[in-house]
Amino acid sequence: MAKITLAAFGDSLTEGYGLPAYSSLPAQLERRLLEEGFHVEITNFGLSGDTSADGLFRLADVIESGPDAAYIEFGANDCFQIMDPDQTRTNLSRMVEAFQEAGIPVLLLGFKPMNFTPQSYSSEFKRIFTDIADKFSIPLYPSLTEGIGEEPEYYQPDGVHPSSEGVAVMVDKMFPAFKSFLESISGK
Repeated sequence: MAKITLAAFGDSLTEGYGLPAYSSLPAQLERRLLEEGFHVEITNFGLSGDTSADGLFRLADVIESGPDAAYIEFGANDCFQIMDPDQTRTNLSRMVEAFQEAGIPVLLLGFKPMNFTPQSYSSEFKRIFTDIADKFSIPLYPSLTEGIGEEPEYYQPDGVHPSSEGVAVMVDKMFPAFKSFLESISGK
């Protein structure tokens, strides 16, 4: 199988805020995929603090890097700032459109609001990701933090950013989605 280059495009949850580079989500995911026989190289385009609007501003650089595929992981900072869900939906939609126009397959990683998020906002926010996946016929992994919930042992002291162990659980949970995604684009 030919090598697949994957752009990991997101915020601090992708960048690996507070973690050594080898413990970031892209690094742990790459190791797991390599162990499972995928010839993959993941480039980390995560930037702490980025909202979906900030990501949209950086999008051209990611596309110009020429990846074979990408994942999009934005929304946590939009949610924490209680940004208008319609704006987040528009920003993420523009990202997906740009990747598709460049011929780059995309996997969307959803973000489930944390318990302190107002319920009315939370329910509206959660719909963003399924709406986009349906609209653009792209694969969706609905909740990036699946498996770690809000359990303190999986987080750094700030209670927001996953620890290395938390990232390992996230990678374990999301692996089947990435396996299916990579198989679909490699024809395996």
